[in-house]
Amino acid sequence: MLNVGSVKKLEDRNKTVLVRFDLNVPLDEVSGKVNDRLTRIKNTINQLQELNSKIVILSHLGRPKGIVNQDLSLKKIMDQLEKVLNSKINFINDCIGEEVKKKINSLDQSSIILLENCRFHKGEEENNLEFAQKLSELADVYVNDAFGCVHRSHASVDSITKYLPSYVGNLLDEELKNLHNITEELLSPSITILGGSKISTKISVLKNLSIKMDSIVICGGMANNFLAYNGYDIKNSLIEKDVNSQVEEIISHAKKNKCNLITPIDVVTASEIRENADVYISPVDQIKDGNMILDIGPKTIDLIKNELEKSKSVFWNGPVGVFETKPFDNGTTQIATLIAEKSINKLIQSFAGGGDTIAALELAKVKNKFSYVSTGGGALLELLEGKKLPGLVALGIIK
Repeated sequence: MLNVGSVKKLEDRNKTVLVRFDLNVPLDEVSGKVNDRLTRIKNTINQLQELNSKIVILSHLGRPKGIVNQDLSLKKIMDQLEKVLNSKINFINDCIGEEVKKKINSLDQSSIILLENCRFHKGEEENNLEFAQKLSELADVYVNDAFGCVHRSHASVDSITKYLPSYVGNLLDEELKNLHNITEELLSPSITILGGSKISTKISVLKNLSIKMDSIVICGGMANNFLAYNGYDIKNSLIEKDVNSQVEEIISHAKKNKCNLITPIDVVTASEIRENADVYISPVDQIKDGNMILDIGPKTIDLIKNELEKSKSVFWNGPVGVFETKPFDNGTTQIATLIAEKSINKLIQSFAGGGDTIAALELAKVKNKFSYVSTGGGALLELLEGKKLPGLVALGIIK
């Protein structure tokens, strides 16, 4: 690692800068159009343009597993990028090699260049040094602005810092500062709302957060395991098998750290997930035969609202119900709306993150009203677990 600092400290003009962004955005399954506006990359791009940098964008899309797959070509997001950046994008159909270098060198100094999906090469996910060195030959300087990828020990995130002066991008810097507030400087009383379907993927997060938080609300499919553990018949509801010991461990850990663990007391159920399905609201001990839990009920919503009224900070990861289908979006929308209102009025410090969480906040039209919404999914959770993330270690942020 030759040199690491914030990109804000980069003063050299007329350099070729290789920027690792996380452009792994969702594609519409039918049309193939990108439905993420990619505005998160503008800050760093604008700063580099002020330095008259030739900007070379590096990213992945999906999981091609080292094989060229045109369905996962970054060319698909070119139109959207051009709209967001209000600039012409020059696409190159590879990310390493002599032809790529020649093409970059032939373009004007003010050019913005988008390289092809770096995961089309096996060396990327293998964190291969030779592949990293070939990437480094494309530029004078490297900037990592891909918070969503810093938990990956991949060549474009980790090994490349061995070969180029390396800088932290503005989005990555902003993410880390805000996540420091969650992990180290939370206002108390504090509450976490944690959804999702699998306990096994979040047990370390739950244990770590129970040390820091005053209350944790467990919702979504994950809550079903807690209800079943406590003896409730959850009928046809989604449940993860063989996790009772993990549930017991979480309950014990929360009790030891005097963290109030909250699970649903009433639920919204139906026999199938579709709009206009026959919906039943019931206490958790009276779920209708053949039905499954698809949202939290009104009494649980009130319970969470009461906790939020007492809280000065909240972290939210994971919707509380099957928010994609009405009317099972009600719990998520009501909770999101209250947090947004309290955030606007400076009554609560609100943080949220994770792909489904962001989609839920956008559906409720409150995303921009939260104090901070993280772009990270896996990276966010691993940081909250207390793990040392390879991309941050490579940049010298974590020792």
